Formats: sequence, structure tokens, C-alpha cells
Amino acid sequence: MRCVRCGTNNNLKERTETGGRCKNCNHPFVFDPKAGSKFTDTFFNNSIQSISSENTLFFTPKQLWYLIEKRLNSKQNINPVGGSVPIIMFLGIFLGIFLKNFGLTFQLQTRISLSIIFLVLILFFIWVSQWKLCNPKTRRSFARAIQVSGGLVLVTVLVWFLKFSSVTTTAFILFLLGTGLGIFLIYLGMRQLNIQHKIPQSLQFKQSEIRGSLSRWERINGEVTNVLPPSIKMSQPREINSEIIAYSFDRLIVCDTTEIAQILISNNFHFEHNCAVLSIDGYPQHIFSTVMQMLRQNPNLKVYAFHSATPPGISIINQLRTNPNWFLRNNLVIYDLGLLPRHVFASKNMWVLKSDESAREARQIPTTVKSTLSTDELAWLEAGFYVELESFSPRKLLQVAAQGIAKTQAIANGYSSDSDSSVYSSDSSDEGIIFVSIDDDSSRRNPGFFASDSFG
Repeated sequence: MRCVRCGTNNNLKERTETGGRCKNCNHPFVFDPKAGSKFTDTFFNNSIQSISSENTLFFTPKQLWYLIEKRLNSKQNINPVGGSVPIIMFLGIFLGIFLKNFGLTFQLQTRISLSIIFLVLILFFIWVSQWKLCNPKTRRSFARAIQVSGGLVLVTVLVWFLKFSSVTTTAFILFLLGTGLGIFLIYLGMRQLNIQHKIPQSLQFKQSEIRGSLSRWERINGEVTNVLPPSIKMSQPREINSEIIAYSFDRLIVCDTTEIAQILISNNFHFEHNCAVLSIDGYPQHIFSTVMQMLRQNPNLKVYAFHSATPPGISIINQLRTNPNWFLRNNLVIYDLGLLPRHVFASKNMWVLKSDESAREARQIPTTVKSTLSTDELAWLEAGFYVELESFSPRKLLQVAAQGIAKTQAIANGYSSDSDSSVYSSDSSDEGIIFVSIDDDSSRRNPGFFASDSFG
């Protein structure tokens, strides 16, 4: 285990003899896997550097927790080819010894052995493709391995039937069975790919433990200056110069949680994009009323909703429309930056979680909000699945918000491209919300909001 101060490698014996300190510089180790920790000091330090983009961005403890979870989980990656080798070797040796006792010919032993090995491999691929302990990338690779197996079966059966087989009834039946098996495996692999958003991720340690880990780290290695503290509610409004109040903002981003608003503000997103940032519960409380007063002075204000794929998150648009503290009886267009369940369905590696609390919240979603969701999206939420924005890094969140503003600005200026066309879609089945095409100039003036079909 390497010391984070001097880089010296210390084995268990050396760490024990020095009382958990580096043999070279006497610096204490904070985390030791041999003492029950799930990671080392180097792992934790690298995670902090990664989530903060080398100490250039602020992050929340939950974001660090998500990153550590993903990295711990990635250590359990299994490659389909590498995972298959020990199974093939074990079964090959076992079946060779076992079938030899039955006096079968070598050719028949080989056919039986290959059939059993293939069946076991397919079952292994299916199991891993939905194993919670594996990360989404690993599960998807095994689902594709099932599809590849199906393709190999089809090719093998076709070559055998056309070149090496006599055209008999038995051969034709075997050809049909092999073709059916290949098609079934391709379909099964596709199905396993399509259900990844319904597999909640297994967690290595509790979220509540991350603050304790940070505290232990800071006691030994100094303060982590880029981690955001819990937001402090300041009920007393702050006095702002009347000359400043006379101005307004071009844009407003409303976040579904205080933490996401805090991330954007701390990383100066509002300065770089002339954009006010607030949370739906009124953060920052001490300037909320003043900022809203400034915003209402701009009749061309653009409003963006930035939220998690959770029941409260997807309901944020409805709150903005119906809450008198926001934009009740206002015809402003609201742009939905996501995250929506449809984004999760289309994604490859989003960190899906599941809880009974989320399922209860989903059953309380207002009818007007439910009407904007597909049957699959609503069923997914009511089953308790969700994805939080804090599962993404600060850099990714800033990137998504910036791209959302840029795309809507391009639309407002009359620019469009083929890539943009896939972002905004029209859907007349959604009542109460207007989904418009980017090339529909008249629709842009109508109240409602644009919803992106992709996240970031």
C-alpha cells in the first residue's frame, strides 16, 4: 500500500511494525483494507482528485460516494471471454472423465461435451447479465455475448446444413432446431440489454459512511477544500443594492434539490451563463425573493428545469406552473433539461437504484404529470426505480446544463442541424405539455416546455 505523502510502498508487515504509518516518512495511513476498509488511501485520494477534476470543481459528499461505489464495483468486472475460459476448462476435463466411463465413442463424447459446455456458458451469460453486483457496462457486455452466441449458432448450423450434411428429414429438423436456438439467443440477448434500467445497482457501503470517511481523511491529510458543506438555510433576506435589482437575468435554472443548485452556483455556472440558479424549495433562501423579483422583470426570460429521474424531480415542471411563488398564470416556455426516465432507458451506464420510498412517491405523482409519461416510464417509477443527478460528476452536470442552454439558444436564433433534430420531438399524446419540433416556428411561441430526448 502506497503512502499518499511520499509514494513509498508499505507491505502489511511494515505497516504493522510502524503502527499503521509509512516506514519512510511516518505519515499515518487512514484506510487499510487489511483492517476492514474497502479501499486504500491512494484509492480515496484519486477519487477526490477525479470528482473535483484535479481540485478545479466543487462537489458534494454524495457525488464522491457515487464515484467510489462505481470504482469499487468496477473491480468486480468480468470479461465474457475471460470468464468463460475456466468454465470451459473445468467442464471439459470433468465431462471427459465422466463420459469415458460409459464406453461412448470419442466423436459422441465430444458432441455431448460441447453441447453441455455451450448450455452452461449461456446460463452463465444470462446470470451475469442481470447480476446486481456487476456494473451496467459488464452486464451489457454479457448480454451482447448472448447475442454473439446466437449468431455463431446460426452460422454454424447454416454451414453444416449446406456443406456437410445430407438433405434428410433428420438433418432438416436439426437445421430448424439450430436456427430457432440461434434466433432465440439473439432475442434473449436483446431482451437482457433492454432490461438493464430495471436492475438496481448493488451498493458496497452506506452513503452515510462517506462523511465519516471524509472526516477521518481530513484529520490526517488536511481539509478537502472542494467538498461542499451542507447548505445553510438563511431565513433573513439579504439587502441588495437597488441598482442591481433593476437588472434581470436572461435565464433561470430551477433544480429539484438544494444540492444540485449548490453545485452549479459554487462552480460559477451563473456567472458564466448570465443565469440565475435556484432550487424548487427556494435555495438560496436569503436572496430568493429578490432574485424572483429581478426575474419577473424580464418578459423574455428562459426557464430551465434540471432534475433527477425521481417522482419529485419529474414533478418540478408542474410545481413551476402551479405554485404562486413561481410562474402561476405565466406563459413562459420552460425547457426540461432532464433527467427523465426515457433518458435512463436509452442510457448504457446510469446508476439505477430502487427504494420503497421512491415507489410510494411515484404513486402520489399528480395526474397532470402522469399524462406526460409513457406507460413504461410510469411503471418504472412506480416500481421504485430512480436515478439521481448527483450520481454524475460536477463536470458532467455543468456540461449538460451548458449544452441545454446552447441548444435552446440555437433554436431561438433559427439554427438547427440533424443532430439537434434528435433532441426535441413532437408528441401529440402528451396533454398539458407541448412537445414541439425545432423547425416549428409557430409552436415556439406557445406556453409549454421543450423536453430533450437525450441527456447531455
